[in-house]
Amino acid sequence: MREYRLAHPEDELAVRFITIGDQSKAERFCGQHDSAGICTGDEDKRTYRAMGLEQYNLLKLFTDPALKQRRAENKAAGFSQNWAETKIQDGAQLPGAAIVDASGTIRWVHRGAHPGDLPPMSDMLARARELV
Repeated sequence: MREYRLAHPEDELAVRFITIGDQSKAERFCGQHDSAGICTGDEDKRTYRAMGLEQYNLLKLFTDPALKQRRAENKAAGFSQNWAETKIQDGAQLPGAAIVDASGTIRWVHRGAHPGDLPPMSDMLARARELV
């Protein structure tokens, strides 16, 4: 979210974020990143299941080298996991991203390999411009 708002405020693509939790939790979380209006809560993780996003092995949360690197990058940028707002099982939800065209056809999907695995927003927006 932070990458989108900082780097692409004029973009004409409709970007939406799906977050775990009810709508009020989504708005509270996304509001911290100036994105409350483009977030949707998914309390029962229907969207995650529909995209084929699995749960991460909880035993790897603190040992996976790629996840540790991503955490270090986020920490250096001033961001960290808010465990007071996160259920442990939700912290293990693998992330994903999709590009859906105006007719509702899914044109591209990224399924994360670890909880911090998402391509940079600039890469996803470039891909969207190519596909739609």
